[in-house]
Amino acid sequence: MNLPSFIKQTALRSIAIFLVKAIGLAFRIPLFRILGAEGTGIYQIVYSIYGFTLTLISGGFPTSLALMTAKDKTRGWQFFRNMSIPFFVFGTGISLLCYVLAPYIAIFLGDDKLSIPIRFLAPALAIVPLLQLYRGFLQGLELYGIESASQLIEQIVRVITMLFLVIVWMKYGVHTSVGGAVFGAFTGALIALAFLWILYNRQKSPHFPLESGGHEIKSMRWLVFGPGLFWFIKSSLAITLTRLVVPASDFVDAIIIPSRLQVSGLSQSEAFAIFGEIFGMAATIVYMPTVITAALSFTIAPKLTADWENQKKREFVDRSNLSLEIGWFWGIGSIGFLLFHADELAMFIFGSSRAANAIRYLSFVPLITGMRELTTTMLWAADQKRIPLIGLLFGLVCSAASAYFLVAIPNFGHVGAAISVLVLESISLLWNASFLRKRCKGIFPLFPLLLSLTFLAAVVFLYPAFESFLFDIGAGSATIRSVGRILFLAICLILYLVLRFWRKLRLH
Repeated sequence: MNLPSFIKQTALRSIAIFLVKAIGLAFRIPLFRILGAEGTGIYQIVYSIYGFTLTLISGGFPTSLALMTAKDKTRGWQFFRNMSIPFFVFGTGISLLCYVLAPYIAIFLGDDKLSIPIRFLAPALAIVPLLQLYRGFLQGLELYGIESASQLIEQIVRVITMLFLVIVWMKYGVHTSVGGAVFGAFTGALIALAFLWILYNRQKSPHFPLESGGHEIKSMRWLVFGPGLFWFIKSSLAITLTRLVVPASDFVDAIIIPSRLQVSGLSQSEAFAIFGEIFGMAATIVYMPTVITAALSFTIAPKLTADWENQKKREFVDRSNLSLEIGWFWGIGSIGFLLFHADELAMFIFGSSRAANAIRYLSFVPLITGMRELTTTMLWAADQKRIPLIGLLFGLVCSAASAYFLVAIPNFGHVGAAISVLVLESISLLWNASFLRKRCKGIFPLFPLLLSLTFLAAVVFLYPAFESFLFDIGAGSATIRSVGRILFLAICLILYLVLRFWRKLRLH
């Protein structure tokens, strides 16, 4: 079967992202067990600050650079070269500002000891934006192997640093230990950036042919007056605002949810623990399947941009629909797995079933988030960058309101927090889908999506019956029954995949 090139690239990208996530998850298992639910909650609060600030610095520049490079490699190279130093200087300034203001940020979040991990996180803000800009350029060149290798190196160094410092510094208290965990973001990014820089200096010609062509313009005047500047700035700002909404939502959750949990009658320690269970433990599990849709979105972005730029609307629609069906199918399968195996996942990874209910409440995240990412990429490729932003902003308002009112209800904290997450993703997805269907005739086909939902309903109906069947035939061991259920779900998914996509993939 001759698979389309972007499917092959997605598979390569998915494997790389899966390895990165798997390494992170493997090290997070002992990390969460050492820190406990409260320490995990502190870790997530600090990382919400990091995610928001990092997006504020780098924003949409790496993505815009990737899209520009996909259209014109020479222009992409010029922008990358001339933006690198200003990017690093700006990131360093924000890093120093974050270090100085750490005590005030900690007081604002309601725990003055948070200044310790915030200061340990500050150095990463100087390095990571430049690394992301470099990767955006590599994405535009479709050099996914190099980009993926840098991610693997970054993750390996990061998790080794995290685990080592958490163990060594645990005797100084949980806040210092969390500081050691977040410091890994700096060491990982530094080594990954050094790797790319060494690769660039040693292998300019095969990997960076633009510099060897003799047409490079090295002056800053080109950056100011060169072609495409207005498009680049406009595109970057729109993508920055869109990308900023999700980290902003995480930051708002870090402010609202622990405080509203205390309003419901919990102590600060208990509130941090529940926040850690939801956004540290459960979220780690439910967002794992999105590596596939993230990889798919990453690889189709340059291709969809080129299709739209060259007025190939039919190719744009066909490629988009195939991507949407794959993302929808993957999300449906992930929902089934998370719903039925939440207890086993929580026990295996965290050594406790406390996060099991939170995993079930958030089980729709892989489907909704994955489809939201794909539709956002399609709108960006079609030069409709304000549409995803508006949907996310509306979703953010509704999400914050949901969290504020629902989390404060006694014994409703887990459900209220999960609802706030799903509200943000659902509203933005529906907004994107409605505009995509208006913008491109034939895109976002409803029949295949409803067919997948019918399949999930059938599996949900058959799952308990299959478990009873296993018990009746003498499979008394819980482990055997669990493995049998996983195999049953996998077989159902494979059969559906073959029946639904075999002919379509052959045609591509």
